[in-house]
Amino acid sequence: MGPARILAVAALLLACARVPPPELQADPAELLARLEAAQARVHSVRGTGRVGIDAPGRSGSTDAFLAAERPDRLRVEVMDFFGNVAAVLASDGERFSLYDARGGTFYRGRPTAENVSSLLPLALPPAELVAILCGAAPVRPGSPASVEPRGDRVVLTVGAGAAAEELSVGAELAVEEARLPPGGPGGAPGYALGFGLFRHHAGRRFPTELELTASEPRARMTLAWKGDLEVNRRSDPGLFRLDPPRGARIVDLVPGAAVPAVEIPLRRSGE
Repeated sequence: MGPARILAVAALLLACARVPPPELQADPAELLARLEAAQARVHSVRGTGRVGIDAPGRSGSTDAFLAAERPDRLRVEVMDFFGNVAAVLASDGERFSLYDARGGTFYRGRPTAENVSSLLPLALPPAELVAILCGAAPVRPGSPASVEPRGDRVVLTVGAGAAAEELSVGAELAVEEARLPPGGPGGAPGYALGFGLFRHHAGRRFPTELELTASEPRARMTLAWKGDLEVNRRSDPGLFRLDPPRGARIVDLVPGAAVPAVEIPLRRSGE
């Protein structure tokens, strides 16, 4: 291959190299402000999805109805193998309720991270859990530090040292991966996020699949939204409140007490 041919091939390879789109080429403070504005455009989601859980003592998947509304409203209905509701969790930001249908017990108390995440393998602050369901990566407090091109994305670092958070930002200011350190608001754990299978909802790229992994404690959760996903639909405030069903045993959780472990039906892989 002659020198001219080599130069032509090199030029073609450079032209085909993946580079971040112009919208991501900004200084850290500007990019963070634009990213947070883009993520805030989704303020609510609702629909059914397949939830996967892998943690000590629990492994498998289940179908669930999920609704979330910023900043901290949440409802989760977990189904059994026959499509019946096995457990319902609701929190309106002030009150928390959980009905264990199989045990006939209704718990109510404060919307702490442990209570609001009681059906999940990792205790997340309510606002962080809602943000994740709304397709956003929570941004922990810290100063924007750097922007580094990486393929067709950029990695935005917020904070420094062991407290640094890394956000891998792709086209249309959509976070595709994130690494959050422990110690956020309310002593949140550290974990990694992965978003995928993006579709356009509410004028932005919205991930219809997500994966959350943590090492301390070891936990992994996945969510794949189904076709009935609705984004930014106006919600009835009653959706995030739950009254005890007739005949249920009512347990009032004292401050500082968490919901006892509630067994939910999980299908093992291949079932």
